[in-house]
Amino acid sequence: MRIGSLMTGLLLGGLVLSASEPEPSLMRDMTPWKLLERAYRYLERQPAFTLEATTVNEDLVQGGVVTEVRHRIRVDLQRPGRIRVRVQGDSKNRDYLMLRGKFIVWDRQYRLYGELDTPKTVDGTLDFLYDRYGITTPLANLLYSDLHRRLKPRAKGYYFGLRLLNGVWCHYLAFDNAEKELEVWIRAEGPPRIRRFVIIDKSTKYRLHSATTIRWISMGRVEGRPFEALPPKGAHRIPIEPAK
Repeated sequence: MRIGSLMTGLLLGGLVLSASEPEPSLMRDMTPWKLLERAYRYLERQPAFTLEATTVNEDLVQGGVVTEVRHRIRVDLQRPGRIRVRVQGDSKNRDYLMLRGKFIVWDRQYRLYGELDTPKTVDGTLDFLYDRYGITTPLANLLYSDLHRRLKPRAKGYYFGLRLLNGVWCHYLAFDNAEKELEVWIRAEGPPRIRRFVIIDKSTKYRLHSATTIRWISMGRVEGRPFEALPPKGAHRIPIEPAK
């Protein structure tokens, strides 16, 4: 998975001026890239986690009209080889299950599913699905165990100080190159969790945005029993074809 091409931006949250602002001491010796790397290394060390996210993607339709597509996503990950991603929204209603060498995608709306034999790790499965089948898993840029190695500083970084996002002080960072822009909000106190990011596509005049807001539910464990077998009875299996 080419993470650098996927990460490109965070939307600004509303400012609440009643909270006390923390001391941004990290910035005395840390660059924007170091802050982002710190957040990724924190995620890499987690043996398991559960998160929920809301995504808003702009899409270009006939006549040059820009529309918004919204989805809610839940991720349950347990390293090294178990993950479930549930997507519900305007254009997709699917579950993705990776379980020790087996990948299943289940479309709840059409009751269709596909199944593949894959590597037995999350990292290996994500790479295999992208390289062989062109399948990108939602929020894949948060799921690898070696994120800091995959995301290299190929863009110029900026630091814009602290911002309140849903009542939490966050470092507001931005990264920019000729094709895309990334803005990121990372929690400033306590665990350096990524709270929001936006991808801005600069390759066309429309500058389409893709915004994701994250709520971290648990760290070090998953909530509930998310790795139950898929698909349910009565589903119809269809083949998954390699990408041309």
